[in-house]
Amino acid sequence: MNVSSFIAKRYLFSKKSRNIINIISFISFFGLLISSAALVIILSGFNGIQSFVEEMYGTYSADIFITPKKGKSIEASHAIFEDLEENKNVLQFSKIIEETALIKKEDLWVTSKIKGVDTSIYSHSFFNKSIIEGGGMLYETYKKPMVLLGHELQYQLQVSSNPNYNNDIEIYGLSRKKKLSIQNDNLFNHYNISVSGIFTMNPELDKNTIFAPYDFVNSLFEYDNEATSIEVNSSNIKKLKELLANNYSDEFKIETNEEKNTMIYATNETEKWMVLFVLIFILMLSTFNTMASITMLIIDKKKDINSLISIGSKYSTIRNIFFKEGLFICLSGSFVGLTIGVIICLLQNHFHFIEMKNAAINYWPVLIKLSDIILILLILLIIGISASFIPSQILMKRLLKNK
Repeated sequence: MNVSSFIAKRYLFSKKSRNIINIISFISFFGLLISSAALVIILSGFNGIQSFVEEMYGTYSADIFITPKKGKSIEASHAIFEDLEENKNVLQFSKIIEETALIKKEDLWVTSKIKGVDTSIYSHSFFNKSIIEGGGMLYETYKKPMVLLGHELQYQLQVSSNPNYNNDIEIYGLSRKKKLSIQNDNLFNHYNISVSGIFTMNPELDKNTIFAPYDFVNSLFEYDNEATSIEVNSSNIKKLKELLANNYSDEFKIETNEEKNTMIYATNETEKWMVLFVLIFILMLSTFNTMASITMLIIDKKKDINSLISIGSKYSTIRNIFFKEGLFICLSGSFVGLTIGVIICLLQNHFHFIEMKNAAINYWPVLIKLSDIILILLILLIIGISASFIPSQILMKRLLKNK
C-alpha cells in the first residue's frame, strides 16, 4: 500500500476535528448507498415487467404474420402457400380466418372476435400452457369441433367448459355470399358448438377472443378455404422475413412478433431509460455531499498538508490522498448499495413481498441482468472519480498558490 492510500484510509476512519465533516461523509455514503440500491431494484423491476410482457405476447404468438395489403383475404391457390410448404426455415404455418361473430348463451349476447386456426401451430400442447379450466382441444372425439374462450369472455357469457353442465354456445357469422338486404332475414349462418376450455394469454385475447378450428370458421363465414392472414413459426426469423419481403412485399404486410407489438415493447424500454436518467441525476446530486466532505477535509487538514510539503512530499501525492478519500466514500457506498439492491431483488423473486392485486401476475416480477449491473458499476465509477477528482484538484492548486 502506498503512502497516499494509507493516509486516505486513516482519514476515512479517523475522527475529524470538526464533527460536521463526519456527518457530511456519512450523508454522502448513505446517499450513494440508497441511490445505487435504487438503480438495481428499479432497473430489475423494469426488466421483470418487460420479460413478463414478452412472455405474454411472445409465448402465445407466431414468429411472423402475413396479411394482405389490398382486400381482406388471401386466395387458397396463392403461390405463397406452396413457398411456405417448401421453405426449410418454416417450422409450421397456419391459415387464419379472423372475423367478428355474435355469441349467444341462453339470453346473453356478446360480440367477439373469432379466430379460426389449424392445429399445425395451434396444437393441443400450445393451448395447454394457457388453459385455466377444461382442456386445450379444438376437436373432440370423432373430429367434432370445439372452441376455446378467453376467461373474461367466459365471465360475460357465464358458460362452463364442464361437459356435465350445458357447455354449448351459439355462434352467428355473417355470410360473405349473401347480399345485405332489409328483406333478407337469413344473412347469418349459425352453429351450436361446445366449449372445450378457458384460457388466459394476454389482456387483448382474454377479453374478446374465441379460438375455433379453421374448418369451422371457414364454413361459418363461407370463406372457400381462403385466409385473412397467415401465421408462421420459423427456425430463422430474420432470413425468412427477408425472403418473403423480397418476393411478396407488394402484396403483403410481413411483420415479426416484435414489429407487430412495437408499441408495447418500445414503451417499456423507453420508460426504463427515462427512469435510469432520473436516477443518475439524483445520484449526481448525492455526490455533491462527497465533494463538500473532501473540500472541508482539505481545509481541516491544512496543518497535515503543510507538514507533508515540508518533508518533501510531491503535489501529486498530497492530491491523491484526498482524491482516494473521496473515491473510498463513493465506492464503499456504491458497492454496499449494489449488494443490498441485489439481495432485495432476490428476496422479492423468492418471497413475492410486493404483490399486484387484480393484475395479470400476482406479484411484481424482478429480473437481474448482468449487463445492468455492469452499466451501474461504470456509472458509479465515473461519477465517483469525477466527484473525488474535482475538489482535490482545484483546492490543492489554490492551497499551493497561497503558499
